[in-house]
Amino acid sequence: MVASPASRVHVALPTKPALPDGLEVHHNSLYYHGIDLMALIEKPISVQGHYEMPATPMYVRWLPALRQNYRALTQWFEAAKAITGYTGEFQIAFASKANPAQPVVQTLLCEGTAYECSSNFDVEIVRQAGAAGWLDQNRTILANGFKTPAYTQNLLRLRAEGYSHLLPIFDDPDESKAFADSGLRFEVGVRSRTNSAAINRFGMDYDDLEIAARKIAASGNLRLTTFHAMQTLSAARGLQYHAAMAASLRTYARLWHVAPSLRRFDLGGGLPAINSGMDFQDWLLQTQQMIMGICAEEGVPVPDLMVESGRFLVQTHACTLFKFMKSKLADDDIPFYMIDGSIMTNFPDAWALGDAFTVLPVNHWDSEFGLARLAGLTCDPDDVYPTRKMGDAMIEMPLDTEGLIIGFFDCGAYQETLGGKHGAKHCLMPEGPEIVMDENEDGPFVCHYERPQTADDVLGDLGYEPH
Repeated sequence: MVASPASRVHVALPTKPALPDGLEVHHNSLYYHGIDLMALIEKPISVQGHYEMPATPMYVRWLPALRQNYRALTQWFEAAKAITGYTGEFQIAFASKANPAQPVVQTLLCEGTAYECSSNFDVEIVRQAGAAGWLDQNRTILANGFKTPAYTQNLLRLRAEGYSHLLPIFDDPDESKAFADSGLRFEVGVRSRTNSAAINRFGMDYDDLEIAARKIAASGNLRLTTFHAMQTLSAARGLQYHAAMAASLRTYARLWHVAPSLRRFDLGGGLPAINSGMDFQDWLLQTQQMIMGICAEEGVPVPDLMVESGRFLVQTHACTLFKFMKSKLADDDIPFYMIDGSIMTNFPDAWALGDAFTVLPVNHWDSEFGLARLAGLTCDPDDVYPTRKMGDAMIEMPLDTEGLIIGFFDCGAYQETLGGKHGAKHCLMPEGPEIVMDENEDGPFVCHYERPQTADDVLGDLGYEPH
């Protein structure tokens, strides 16, 4: 027999949640990289000469995290290089698909990353960045992705405009034809299909790689310099990842004997977030040692290295804050804490892939804590956290829920583009405001505030006339 709601007791836990790096509790409130999150919720923000109270759900970007992640990866490579004696150079390309928002792209390009685009519209970001002075025309621009006619023509126009280090990466031998026929000079790359997945639609096997290399050599205006290892495994997979990488290196060495102009090995993507627990220093050390060993065995020069980083650079730069609305007890006596937004639309990787986020209360750290689940306001049973793909490992939340604020952290990679920016969401749940923060010698400050969606915004995107 199920007990009546009045007879159920929400049992307190003896401990409170652990805090990852970058999060601290002061005066019973959570601080994120030194930012008082309750102050963001409670204090008015100056917007174009007047003050406005921020609303929730609130999306907060912390731009210094982007710079810190880039610098950390660079420093880890150099530290490994000092041990191994690796002779090649290292370049980090920002994979824009992870988060192509303007503040993110501007921050990383100004920090010095190369840029990896993957579609036609991505080329327009390059143009805007060039016009704004975030990158010059000598910056490396990787053009990945399948080369549709519109994308190809836009890349050709970009090269004609003077972007001399535009580097198309070909996914099959036929993609090189339009670039060869243009007469424009390009350094180019080829994407290799690794054996890291049973089913893989990306890249070329060795026979096609050799065909592509010979077509490129015959063109007269294309020069093959880059080998792209299309990894479909996370680098966190350790031995399995390195086994796939070793196979790619053997293929690179074999192709080098056909095209000795090859000088760059692109590791591809697959880096997890900086706070994933992976030992990046050791990963780079092992990677350098493996490349040096295989190149020596195969009799080819050690290549320069490139990594296409999306998640690693951007995942930890953002959080989303929600207000607690009400509690609803489930049949197992664990309550659902209802929040004033949607988990489904804000964190599609959670319900689609089972990816976990850091979820913590912002206030009431002096309260006792108990187990809870979270639920969004949509009418969908998947609008819960932990999601159905994550099992039923509940989270720890304060028993005192009066004015409770709940934060989802490390949500800066992919969630915006997968869930959609602006537009209409499930159950017409509106987007809240966005706050972009940076720091100077005086500490953190708000450098941009974007208002929440209105009913006219949402209905206008659906074709309704404003009234």
